[in-house]
Amino acid sequence: MKKATFLIVLLIVLSLVFSGMLLAQAKKGGGAIAATAASVWDYLKKEGYAKNWKMWPGTTSMYQGPEPHGAFLTTYVNDAALKAITGKKGKFSDGAIIAQDNFSKDKKLKFISVMYKVKGYNPQGGNWFWAQYKPDGRVEAEGKVDECIKCHVVQKGNDYVYTSKLK
Repeated sequence: MKKATFLIVLLIVLSLVFSGMLLAQAKKGGGAIAATAASVWDYLKKEGYAKNWKMWPGTTSMYQGPEPHGAFLTTYVNDAALKAITGKKGKFSDGAIIAQDNFSKDKKLKFISVMYKVKGYNPQGGNWFWAQYKPDGRVEAEGKVDECIKCHVVQKGNDYVYTSKLK
């Protein structure tokens, strides 16, 4: 009888400890988004990035952009990215997202480019997850996109971004 009681108490204690560890891990993760094009797209839609996020400080809607992105750009940032930019931190923190609407010369949305900073994702590429979507959300490219990295590596000292200096 004592053995059975001991085992039951032990199971309850272990269950509570395990549950506590899972809860702590969930809080620590802060609800991180998976580094997949589908997860990032779902998050952007849920957030309503183009309506609810701030534009990159110092830019306007439909500013002139370089190829391959488009003739005109509108660049949005989440709170984590905004803090790095305005705080002149020199680097983005994990969880920072930059979403850029890319427009043609006739100002039609061609695609959406996204950079998402993910801890440990790709140290050789600044830990950026890259994605490009058609306006309807179809994935054009995702992950450790060579074309993106080869171009943006020139800005390695500015955490792989061109839009403005981070320091």
